Amino acid sequence: MIEHSKGNDHELWTKFLHGNDQVLSLIYLRYVNALYDYGSKITPDHSLVKDCIQDVFCTIIRNRQSLSPTDNIQLYLFKALKRQLVREIQKSLKYREIDPDNSGRFEISFLQSFDHTEFELSDEQKKALISAIESLTARQKEAIYLRFTRGMDYKEIAVILNLNYQSARALIHRAISKLREILAGKTNYFSQILLCIFRKTGKGVLQQ
Repeated sequence: MIEHSKGNDHELWTKFLHGNDQVLSLIYLRYVNALYDYGSKITPDHSLVKDCIQDVFCTIIRNRQSLSPTDNIQLYLFKALKRQLVREIQKSLKYREIDPDNSGRFEISFLQSFDHTEFELSDEQKKALISAIESLTARQKEAIYLRFTRGMDYKEIAVILNLNYQSARALIHRAISKLREILAGKTNYFSQILLCIFRKTGKGVLQQ
């Protein structure tokens, strides 16, 4: 039994490339909920998200012989899922062009997150926090989600968003600065509350 740690991604992926389908099942079980949670924030069509996750894994199996090694399976799968979702969204829009690096939507539901923090917030503070977060662009929300909910570093975020390293850092910095500016004086626990909330937004479970 291989323990779950990012450090053994290269080993897991190599075993899969060499024909070990049991390892692929382990990879699927390890990442399917995170993939579903991520995909559901790109599109509200949960059936499409499930179909695209299946397509990603079917493609991996079909192209096993030509796949490259990786030591970051989560990054590989997130990138593949986003690419597949954008492709399908484009089809549903009858081939109307959309930005391939940004589907134009990235929604995070924060209301329930306030019920699971250790902070006592008034209704006014909750509304202010939600309003501030919703003022971010879809791309800023996605970057913050990947950083604080999924724990990705700037290099990984840059890969998913097709940015360079400095641009990924600047995107997150601008988003945080915007939130700080909007919420100035509205709460004494800015950093702690936001970090707690963003970590709570990634708890979605894939519906069977």
